[in-house]
Amino acid sequence: MQIQLPINPRPRGARRKSIAEIERSRDEGKSRVSHGYVKSFDDTKLFYSLEGSGPPLVFCYGLVCSSLHWTYQVDHFRSGYQAVWFDYRGHHNSETPKDLKSLTLQNMARDLGILLDELGIREAVFLGHSMGVNTVLEFYRQQPGRVKGMILANGTAKPPLETLFRNNAFQAGFKLLKKLHEKSPELVQLFWKLQKGNPIARSIVALGGFNPHLTAPEDIELYVDQVADMDPSILIHLIENYDAYDATAWLHTIAIPTLILAGEQDNVIPLEQQELLHQLIPASRLEVIRHGSHCPQMDLPELVNLKIETFLKEVGYERTQSDQGNLQSDQCEASKP
Repeated sequence: MQIQLPINPRPRGARRKSIAEIERSRDEGKSRVSHGYVKSFDDTKLFYSLEGSGPPLVFCYGLVCSSLHWTYQVDHFRSGYQAVWFDYRGHHNSETPKDLKSLTLQNMARDLGILLDELGIREAVFLGHSMGVNTVLEFYRQQPGRVKGMILANGTAKPPLETLFRNNAFQAGFKLLKKLHEKSPELVQLFWKLQKGNPIARSIVALGGFNPHLTAPEDIELYVDQVADMDPSILIHLIENYDAYDATAWLHTIAIPTLILAGEQDNVIPLEQQELLHQLIPASRLEVIRHGSHCPQMDLPELVNLKIETFLKEVGYERTQSDQGNLQSDQCEASKP
């Protein structure tokens, strides 16, 4: 039986592209795209995507997020690198596991290892955003020899609900949500779905997770819709595991180059948590994105792309030679008034 693949699995984002990006995107032969599925250890079918060719960059998104959160980086780096991303178990194009208790960071990192084995990728640079930071850290803990470098954006090594929005009120809120779901999952799911067209929900998400003055409104709306389309039980099981995850005891053992990105105005995971990551990871550098929110890679993608590009050059993980002409063209275009 032939497997039906999604036609457009990665949202391209609403932000207008530069002239150089438009010109480059016309030549799709230089940015090959392929999709597929791989079965994990428990037979859960996981969707993955490969875009471009060159040294692999593996992108991991956050809690009930999607590839939308890295879309401007994938668009930029797929010319000269192989951009690899996958949907976590229970997310979007991947299957929901039969046992929801398998929704753990440890298993998502294990899924990632199985995917890389399937693709024949021995080592790569890994990029994680928000909970994706923990996915990358856990993958490093499991298979450190496969990680050439890490780029950790707006994450925390400590249980997130302790400091979410700089207070611990969400711990009580999560317990209430869990109890309500246990008593009436159908009612919680109905309420969840209703947020898809709720302007108040959109405003709260925009102000809490993004810089609404910088991120395209269409991207924020798409994100809210994606979250509303998910089963809230997936969020509940993941948060329970995520909030029990604490990597602070072993971060000092990390011995690879690490770039830590932080939004100056992150209202979700405060800047102090990225500063702690920097203090605990020996070979790390912290870059604070001014005016950046919890999603600086969507607020200011060109700046974040430059920070990532600089880091990759510094650690000797550069684009393929065939793309150097395109990169120089982009730099010349960016320098024009």
